[in-house]
Amino acid sequence: MKKAFYVLLLIVLCISLFVSCESDVKKGPFRVGRGRYDSLTKAVTAASDGGTIYLEEDAETKGCIISKNITLDLQENTLTLNDSRSGIFVFRDTTLILDGSGYLTAGDNFTGKHLIQASGNLKILNANVSAQGHETGAIRATSGSVTIFGASHILADEGQEVIHLSGSSYCYIYTEGKLEGTIKTADTSVIEFVNADLSTKKLKFDYSSSTHSPIKAIRVSTLLYEECEDTFEIVKEANDLLAYDHDAGIVFYDTGSDDGEWRYLMAANFDLRIRADGEPSVNPNDPGYYDGRSTFNFGHIGTDYGTLTEIGDGLHNTELLAADPSDQCGAWFCDRLVLTTKKGTYDDWFLPSIMELLCMFDLLHLHGTGGFGQEVYLSSSETNDVSYDTAGALYFNGMDQGDLAAPNREAEYLPVRPVRRFK
Repeated sequence: MKKAFYVLLLIVLCISLFVSCESDVKKGPFRVGRGRYDSLTKAVTAASDGGTIYLEEDAETKGCIISKNITLDLQENTLTLNDSRSGIFVFRDTTLILDGSGYLTAGDNFTGKHLIQASGNLKILNANVSAQGHETGAIRATSGSVTIFGASHILADEGQEVIHLSGSSYCYIYTEGKLEGTIKTADTSVIEFVNADLSTKKLKFDYSSSTHSPIKAIRVSTLLYEECEDTFEIVKEANDLLAYDHDAGIVFYDTGSDDGEWRYLMAANFDLRIRADGEPSVNPNDPGYYDGRSTFNFGHIGTDYGTLTEIGDGLHNTELLAADPSDQCGAWFCDRLVLTTKKGTYDDWFLPSIMELLCMFDLLHLHGTGGFGQEVYLSSSETNDVSYDTAGALYFNGMDQGDLAAPNREAEYLPVRPVRRFK
């Protein structure tokens, strides 16, 4: 009986020891390099949720998928990604914390587009990510947040993406370290700089893929380096525009100063249409919007309206063209347009001058923004024809893209994109 008891006790002790050892393994520490694991993937697989992986020495490894909350402590060493197409991928609803003053970088065999791709959350605390010297980007986020603290350096070559944000991703930059390369933003993504060193001349911004304003993607809480005029002006102007109503339209022009009357020009998000009930609209959710009239003429042949052509003249032109209510031309409907959004009601629309139209073409359409789907758009400017039978228009699409057109004022009907101005 005693023998059986001791045998049972021995079994219990062995099980307890095994569980204890297994528990210790799960607790770590997990080390890559000289330590237990020869690859990042193996260390991530072994680590428990919330665990820390230490880089014991400079090491080369393949990328991996992070599907649990992990801290990767570089311990002043360099982790080089090689033989990997996707780099380190941070899975949705998880957080990767990169720490330890070392470097995450690309090797000669790295073929991925970005070193880190995140649909979850990425926090970089006094660590560095460098894609310099390689045809790759540093960080791409499609959702979640990227937070950069301390003295972290995030580096890419000129023209390469140091940070690429898309979807609803949000990037907080608190670092006093370096940011070099191009920050690209798209969709509803936002960047917030807080006490960040913006004095570098090697940081660029690319808003060409944004579906809203090409300026709206930057917000600045505090600027410490005002002597860097170019970067300072970019972020200051963007901060001024943070509160504007993106549902109303797209900002495409900035005079650079407030003259007391207006500074910015905004294009409506959609072309003008006359709904089934006869009211003008630029809201595709209005009943009858897509069923209504979508093209407009300029005005009467033989009339010298006295319109002008430059940026800032569209409102003046519209007032002249819309003076006769019996002539329901494009300018008359723009003048009657009222757009109501969640933030406000806007009734100050007008038909753009030819130079304002050209500005929309250059700064919006050529960057794939604004949804200008029609071939030719009408302006509020007359041509120099002495018979006063043609108007000014611009080819946005087709073989003559970017060229001026001169449609018949009364006989030809063209699409219209209303604009407004504000300060």
